[in-house]
Amino acid sequence: MKKAALWMMASAAMLSAVNSASTRAASGFRKVTEHFYYLESKTGAANIGVVITGEGVLLIDPPPEPEIPAMLNALKAATGRAVRWVVNTDYQQAQIGGVATFLKQGAAIIGSKELDRLAASIVIAYPSQTVPQVQARPSPRFLFGGQLHLFPAGIEIRILAVKCKARTAGDVVVFLPSEKVLAVGDLFTPGSYPVIDSVPGEGSAAGWIDGLKQVVESVPLLKSAMPQPKREPAVVVGQEKTLEEAVTVIPGHGAPANLQQMKSMLSAAQKLRTQATKAIAAGRTREEFVKSLAREISGDYANLEAFAGQLFDDISKK
Repeated sequence: MKKAALWMMASAAMLSAVNSASTRAASGFRKVTEHFYYLESKTGAANIGVVITGEGVLLIDPPPEPEIPAMLNALKAATGRAVRWVVNTDYQQAQIGGVATFLKQGAAIIGSKELDRLAASIVIAYPSQTVPQVQARPSPRFLFGGQLHLFPAGIEIRILAVKCKARTAGDVVVFLPSEKVLAVGDLFTPGSYPVIDSVPGEGSAAGWIDGLKQVVESVPLLKSAMPQPKREPAVVVGQEKTLEEAVTVIPGHGAPANLQQMKSMLSAAQKLRTQATKAIAAGRTREEFVKSLAREISGDYANLEAFAGQLFDDISKK
């Protein structure tokens, strides 16, 4: 099976979950900054991000095939430019997203080598969960290792591969330094610890903490290296935002957040890892550790018990 085919295959189990809602409620793309827009998911699929440039549109996490017409109609209201690049934030989006449509239209598919490897291994290991290959004419595909930079019409776009096994083994984020927008897919969900895809996604709760730290630290809070046009000074209403609060984070599901919220969750997860390490050293069981958290932690984040249990298991294996 050729690697190019892997980007055009979908998991039947995932696809059936979205087929019942054939179209997304296309209320329109919401403008976040001058060049970044997003369409919030209404059917359980991921939020869709777009970077609109003078050379075309970069599309982040395209929807399943049945939802593409509604998405394209919504996109036309924001721009008349065609989709030129497609980026998926994890292997699940690469499988259920309508990549084939954009391949046929000549868009370039951009992905990390680890995401590509993971998608390939899952197709081979779980052949019964994939639908027949969608035929499409050949189109450029670009695989990168750690990081890829694009500069369409002078707009800097950084596409970053998470180095370690985090929510999956192939997480990818997209960052626009000049506009301080970070699209992270399901690597981060505001108000909730992540659902780690350990099988078949090869994810790790302990690795997720390191991966989130990598992403947080990769976001420069100073000026972009690219020269920026002069703008009228903004009117500050109320309390001025911190640098971290000024970075908008677009998650895979839910409303936009900011970098400070990511940092706060990272700090809480790091403390949780310390607690788990101490519990293991003291000879406590997984069940004892998870039960103790219900008494000791107020529950600032959802999915605490499941994540803490996975974290305990990961640390125990080391």
